[in-house]
Amino acid sequence: MDVKNSNRAESEQDSVPPNRALLVGTVTGIFHGIIALYLWNWFGFENFRGMLSAEPLFLLYTLTGMFALGFVPGLLYVKWESISPGLLISGLFCLSAYGTWTTIGDGSTPVDPTPFGWYILLWAGIAVFISGVGWTERKRNQ
Repeated sequence: MDVKNSNRAESEQDSVPPNRALLVGTVTGIFHGIIALYLWNWFGFENFRGMLSAEPLFLLYTLTGMFALGFVPGLLYVKWESISPGLLISGLFCLSAYGTWTTIGDGSTPVDPTPFGWYILLWAGIAVFISGVGWTERKRNQ
């Protein structure tokens, strides 16, 4: 039984090579990770070498989050043509960096995690949320 899909948008999305989606996701993940690492060091957060010896699993969690928060929007953009995840990540990233910059800008050392610290610590929830937003955008646009 041969069933043809008459939905043009669906067939275009199905024709995206998986390697292209992974490549774009990987590039955006690396890009996000590099900027996040730079800000992590610029804000004076915990040194990665110290984390490697004292808290290797937390270091892995943090680096995975820095990568994943860029990877997921890139992947969803190519796979589902969804722009909302990228816009949300860009907004959250910029707002959290600005909030941290204003917190430590006067020279004080924050006792609790800063907005950027929360952004990195809660990356799994953010990734699930933006995936849901991307899925909703995809369903709405079909």
